[in-house]
Amino acid sequence: MRSIEKQLNQPSFDTTALNKMYENIHAVKELKKVAIKLEKKERKQLSAEAIFEKTYPSVFMFIQVYKDKNGMRKVNGAGTAFPISADGYFIVNKHMVNEFGIGSGDPTKVNKELKVMLSSNTGDLYYIDSIVTYSGEADIAILKADLKGDKIKPFALGDDLKTGAEVFVLSHPKNYIYYFSAGRIARFTEAGNRGLFSRKMEITADYAAGSSGGPIIDNKGNIAGLVSSTRSFYYDQANQKNLQMVVKETIPVSTIKGLLNP
Repeated sequence: MRSIEKQLNQPSFDTTALNKMYENIHAVKELKKVAIKLEKKERKQLSAEAIFEKTYPSVFMFIQVYKDKNGMRKVNGAGTAFPISADGYFIVNKHMVNEFGIGSGDPTKVNKELKVMLSSNTGDLYYIDSIVTYSGEADIAILKADLKGDKIKPFALGDDLKTGAEVFVLSHPKNYIYYFSAGRIARFTEAGNRGLFSRKMEITADYAAGSSGGPIIDNKGNIAGLVSSTRSFYYDQANQKNLQMVVKETIPVSTIKGLLNP
C-alpha cells in the first residue's frame, strides 16, 4: 500500500480524473445489456499452482482514496476486481458502489466525496470512467476503466459448473492481498421463480470482507462466478454463539453473462 500512496501524492497525480465516474453514475442502468469483446475460454486443465501463477496478474485491487488530517492521500483498504476484456471492462459487486448513489436518477444524490481507483498487482493505478450496467438482485456491477494504453490480461468467462466441482478464489480479505483459497461447489440455489438474477452458487473456498468483487475460478483459469457474501450459522443463532459454519454465497457465471449482449 505504501507504494500506491507514494504515487497518489506525486505532484503529477491527476485528481480531476477521479471525478470522471461521477458524471453519469446516477443514470439508471439496471440490467442494461452491454456489448463486450470477451476472451476465448481456456480448455486445458491446470494444477492449482499453475492457476495461481496464470491468474495472479489479472486480479486487481479496488481502492478507496482519502486525505488524512495532514492533507496526504491515503488508501482505505482494498476490495477486489477483475477484468473481462482487454479494453478495460471490470467486474465488481454492486454493493461495492452503492454508497456513490448509483442509479439514483438524480445527480444531486451522487456522493462525490468518495474516491476510488483500481490497482494492479504491480501497483499501476487506473481511473474508473463509468459504471456501465448493474443488477441489484444479483449484486453485480460492470465498470469501465481507463487503462492509459496499458495491456492487461483479462479473464475468460467459463460455463456454470456442477455441484462438487473444484473452484478457486483469489482476493484480498481484510487486506491480506492476493490470498488464494480452494474448495468445491456445495450447491446452487434460485429464489422462487425469479430466475437468472436470483441464482446463487455456494462454495467451500474461503474468503472474507475485502474479497468482494473477487473471481471464482475454475480448474482451467476461467471465471466460474463472483464473490458476493457470507452467511454465518451458529448453534445459538439468535444470540450468535458457537459458530458452526460459514456459507460462502457467490454469483454463478451464467448470471454475469445475463448482463452481456450474446
